[in-house]
Amino acid sequence: MTTQDRIKNWIDRVSQPDGLMEREDMCFLMVQARHLLEESFKIEEYKVVEFYSDWMVHTKLDKSEVSVSILRDITKVIAKNWNPTSGYTVNEVSKVIGLFKLRTELIKLFKEYSLPTAIFEIEENWRNLAGFLTYFLLNKPVSFPKEKPIKKTKLRRIWEEMIAFEKPTNFWIESLSIISMNNVPHWCVELGGDKKTTRIVGLLTLEKE
Repeated sequence: MTTQDRIKNWIDRVSQPDGLMEREDMCFLMVQARHLLEESFKIEEYKVVEFYSDWMVHTKLDKSEVSVSILRDITKVIAKNWNPTSGYTVNEVSKVIGLFKLRTELIKLFKEYSLPTAIFEIEENWRNLAGFLTYFLLNKPVSFPKEKPIKKTKLRRIWEEMIAFEKPTNFWIESLSIISMNNVPHWCVELGGDKKTTRIVGLLTLEKE
């Protein structure tokens, strides 16, 4: 049985009138999507799918180029809009975290393999899947490697870019986690540097670009 067959069988099951998607279905879906990536000649086009499939199965990420790029970009957002609790900043950080990009890449990936995409295109379905996904990401930090200077050239370059941003005060994002507050997923970033505030929390939204 091919990866496409497994996905089609799964979609047929959850699409039945009495079909029900559960949390574990998101694990199955991301594993199968990762298998499609490994079979694809266009893996570079699906960096967000690769990142989220890694994030789901590891207790922490600190050596991924995509993950540390996200920390850099969150630092840039907060440096430009130094009001971490504003609605604009909350949405911009959520955009960087990339659930909307994940949805876009999954649709593109499934179309590449002639697989049905309604599971992602129907808003209610996607919100359910995103909620299941965040459950499996809870308290799994994304961070830079602890050793400094960072040895890996690409990661060190991203770190240096982040430190060089013009900021209202000397700070950077050391780590990102997804946490649950009143059963609602939020992003939580830990700050390094001189800023007295060391932790910023915001609602994780599904905003478009």
